[in-house]
Amino acid sequence: MSTNLLFCKSEVFALAHQNSNERKKGILLITRDPQQPVEDSTVTWVDTEELSNHHLAFLQSAELKLSISPGASLQLTKDVVLQAMYSPLSFSLKLSYIISLKFIPPDPNGWYQGSVTIKSKNDIDDIPILFFNDSACPSTKDKAKQLINSFQPFETASNVYWGGADFRDLICLLVDMRPTKNDSSVYLINATPEELLTFSMQTPKVVSSLRSGMGEGSETNVWNSFQNYRWSAMSMVASATTKVSTLVGTMVRKHPLVQLAERNSNNPYVRKMLDNPRVQDVQREFDSAKIYLAKWSLGVKEQAEKYRLNDTANDNYRRILVNEFGTEGDFEVTEKMLDDALKKRHPVTEDEWLSFFDQRGRLFMSEREIKSRIFHGGVESMSLRRQVWPFLLGVYSWGSSYEERVSVMKELHVSYQKYKTLALERTPLENEAETAYWSDQIFRIEKDVKRNDRNLDLFRYNTKTGAPPNKAGTSKDSPDKNSSDDKEEADGNWEIKNPHLKILRDILICYNLYNSRLGYVQGMTDLLSPLYCVLQDEEMTFWCFVKFMDRMERNFLRDQSGIRDQMLTISELCQLLLPKFNEHLGNCDSSNFFFCFRMLLVWFKREFEFEGICNIWEIFWTNFYSSQFQIFFLLAIFQKNSRPVMYHLTQFDEVLKYFNELKGAMNWNDLMVRAELLFIHFKKTVAVFDRDAELHHRSSAGTTGYQKNITAKEKKEFTKNVISENLRLLLSTKLIVQIEETKTGNSLR
Repeated sequence: MSTNLLFCKSEVFALAHQNSNERKKGILLITRDPQQPVEDSTVTWVDTEELSNHHLAFLQSAELKLSISPGASLQLTKDVVLQAMYSPLSFSLKLSYIISLKFIPPDPNGWYQGSVTIKSKNDIDDIPILFFNDSACPSTKDKAKQLINSFQPFETASNVYWGGADFRDLICLLVDMRPTKNDSSVYLINATPEELLTFSMQTPKVVSSLRSGMGEGSETNVWNSFQNYRWSAMSMVASATTKVSTLVGTMVRKHPLVQLAERNSNNPYVRKMLDNPRVQDVQREFDSAKIYLAKWSLGVKEQAEKYRLNDTANDNYRRILVNEFGTEGDFEVTEKMLDDALKKRHPVTEDEWLSFFDQRGRLFMSEREIKSRIFHGGVESMSLRRQVWPFLLGVYSWGSSYEERVSVMKELHVSYQKYKTLALERTPLENEAETAYWSDQIFRIEKDVKRNDRNLDLFRYNTKTGAPPNKAGTSKDSPDKNSSDDKEEADGNWEIKNPHLKILRDILICYNLYNSRLGYVQGMTDLLSPLYCVLQDEEMTFWCFVKFMDRMERNFLRDQSGIRDQMLTISELCQLLLPKFNEHLGNCDSSNFFFCFRMLLVWFKREFEFEGICNIWEIFWTNFYSSQFQIFFLLAIFQKNSRPVMYHLTQFDEVLKYFNELKGAMNWNDLMVRAELLFIHFKKTVAVFDRDAELHHRSSAGTTGYQKNITAKEKKEFTKNVISENLRLLLSTKLIVQIEETKTGNSLR
């Protein structure tokens, strides 16, 4: 997508109102979409550091071309404009949203540079002051030379030429912008004659107090005041940027409800009014405003980044990673780390996969090489996944031939049919407790299967064929609901007719027999569903699920020891790699990491769409760096969201709500790159501690005599206060298997 570039001026510095030391060099632009009215032309300031070399060169060239031909335009890709949303000082604002611009020319003696102050209709001081460095700007210097050469001694210039004059003159051509009567340096856009006479640059204060005397009928007036404030304040929230970290807190403190309650806490009339449902509705909206602002700021950032992620090896994306990770203490992202994380970020194709096999159907590449390719790119298509996933999950051996794999499947076919026969022909047991347990297991399986992934085509329609019903008047876009079954399906008491849902149920029942000590636990359906959707084969899906559950069983243990160990590991790892975020979570009473429990339990199944989950899981299954790489992926989610959370959220329920609502808002590929960088940094950190342990050991041994090498046990003992056993296990590619104890009568559930 592209837009028309009308104005371009480099060497324009942005200075934050709140912090005079925060000063960035950038480029000032005016752009216009051809299909939009001229008053919706957009003023944008872009941080030079956020531009790629390609974009910077283009804008520098465009600046000189537009300077030579005023009124001309050039085509500009919109990803350049979107970068304005990333830097803390950058902004992008339509002319129709601007109230005034104050132009201060440079001092003739050079004491200060010329500047422009922009005031928007949203009445927030989030637009930095712009300073024009005329002595370094190529287009300004070029035009100044032209003016000197064309100087007419009998013509007096009304204004001294400077960079801001070009900016002002073009806006005057686009919209009706005129100076005010009281101050000729202040210009208003689309103003009435009365506004030009009376306008003041002072920001009008929001009325934050209510009449102390409340007579009959005053509640309506108070409510109207609440409503007016509500909409103006929420508009302010919607236009805020990431850097406005205290905006919502300030607004809430200024809210009339809050001030009124503080001043009149003992007044029964006030207490009665605060119980009004409409008043409580306003309060709830402001309570959720901080969460909204945090999510909105991340969304803006994601939008700005998505144009940069098409080629993850580009300069912009590298700069983003370096800058963001650089905020975490001593976390330095080197070029070598970036090269390792960004290499071959494209999926394995079917032709490439076939090239891995010899004539006997045996892989001649090493297991490590193939896993590296899958780890750094995933698998291209669903059809190819049907071939690759049985290898990744261990149903097929990496060293097997085609004939050996056929033989394996014959054996597995016979074994599965035995389990299925036992499940379908199971008779009531003499032990009543066991009979009740089995009935409860079937009930819970069917309950979860019925509500499983009904948005996917395979499971959408509860018909005998799984296809949309042909019944007249029935929507093809919703699950099948026969008129006689409407109430039953609404209550969840309906018969499973969809053949694919039936297969999910049968597989889970068979697994209940296969792993009788564990039984069925909610969440297993989430793990099974993608397997079946990809493999489309009942028997292969069952055995892949068995292998998948070998590593996932630790998440479903009755005493929750497996998931608890992982949560502890996450806590230790976050403290080590993301100390600032970890400290903030402690201040929010969220250091127990309860908000990420669901993500870890079912491996992010409910946070990503189906295609994303397939990519994420197949990368995890490689165990390329670690058999627990899901923990680094989770940490990458923390790192990616750390700024919005730290800037805006302060309470446990806010953090919980924020992370629970991340579904569909995350880019798995970006997170996988960040997870790899986190792992590489972690591995280097452990190596540094081990090296220090070695040096300490040698130093304590003295400088004379034979010095034996320090053992692994001695290293662990020396560094155990920093690098725990749980953290060291993250460096292992060996699966961590924890199984449920043998089921007894006391463990029935």
